[in-house]
Amino acid sequence: MDTRRSVFHYRPMTALALGVCAGIILSDILKGTWLFMAMCLLLCFFAICMRLRRNGWAVFFLSSALGLVRCMFPAFSLPIGIMAPFQHTRDALTRTSASLFGEQAPILQAMLWGYKGDISNEAYAAYRTSGIAHVLALSGLHVSFVAALVDRLTKRCPIRPKFFITAALLISYCAVAAFPSSLIRATVMTLCALYARVCGRRYDMLSGMSFAAAVILICDPSALFEIGFQLSFGAVLVIALLMRPISEKLSFLPEDIAAMIAVSICGTLGTLPLSVYYFSTIPVLGLFANVLILPIVPFVFVSALLISLLGIIVPGFAGTIAPAAELLTAAMTSAAEMISSVSFAVRQASIPLSACLCIYLGYICISDYPLISKQKKYAACAAAFAGALLCMI
Repeated sequence: MDTRRSVFHYRPMTALALGVCAGIILSDILKGTWLFMAMCLLLCFFAICMRLRRNGWAVFFLSSALGLVRCMFPAFSLPIGIMAPFQHTRDALTRTSASLFGEQAPILQAMLWGYKGDISNEAYAAYRTSGIAHVLALSGLHVSFVAALVDRLTKRCPIRPKFFITAALLISYCAVAAFPSSLIRATVMTLCALYARVCGRRYDMLSGMSFAAAVILICDPSALFEIGFQLSFGAVLVIALLMRPISEKLSFLPEDIAAMIAVSICGTLGTLPLSVYYFSTIPVLGLFANVLILPIVPFVFVSALLISLLGIIVPGFAGTIAPAAELLTAAMTSAAEMISSVSFAVRQASIPLSACLCIYLGYICISDYPLISKQKKYAACAAAFAGALLCMI
């Protein structure tokens, strides 16, 4: 396909994911005969696009029809016999964490194993108000720590065996955590990046994210309407779109610091519209809290993970060194509580869904992905944000 005649480069995975989403939404809106007519119409559009050699649209319409068909069947789940060992492992690890970390155990159980049942309302409110509740949800942050740890331990291992070892451990981690959408997304994207390295290919983050979305939605179409799924992909979408431009604006800072601030800004921008839509609040100090607290998170996570694993093997020694992880966790929680206690830390607001969509459209317009001039990008972005303002009036 000649990309000079297109606004975007052809990305099959992105067309696939968007098509599956469209099919799921149509299946939620249409019922009975209308659903059958929509499927026939989508297949006709697919045939027309194939005839005209519009590959992107052809993939979109075909995957939309497949999304419609997929919604006719229940969500995919692994047999109890396969999941039982992982559930027992999770129970053992949460008990070990509870015995090792005392008052900080609820926070660490959420960060390590995705178990939030013991977190107090006050503690969770502090994390949410300060804008760092995402550290309690298993996601890319946690997967990157696990992948980096495996990479360190298998430094001398050839790249292909290292990929399979990492894949096995990350998939097992997903199973122990009961396969939350954010963790599956991060695992699939990480494995796509590692596999690209194995094959000597360049990794495209947008395609990896799209493939992860397609995998999750094919397994469980109802995940599209879950808040966690939308927040997770909203954050990663904006990171994929704006990470490089924002990092370039921060080039006067050391590279690692610039990258951390850019990720925090992108994550905040990616989750803010949906957070306001669902929770009607704006964490005013969210960016400051992320820049302040995120540097502590790797030390908290890695130390608590290693101590928990040691607690199963040598509980006496693990109990001796557990206070180190407790101290770091207490410092993180205290910082969240201090920030959330500021009078203007959170503000009430509301936004319609149409305005959210316009804001994300503006992010896309201003990114590197549209194959148009900068002037047209700025004009399209301004129009999208103006549309968002009109939707809020």
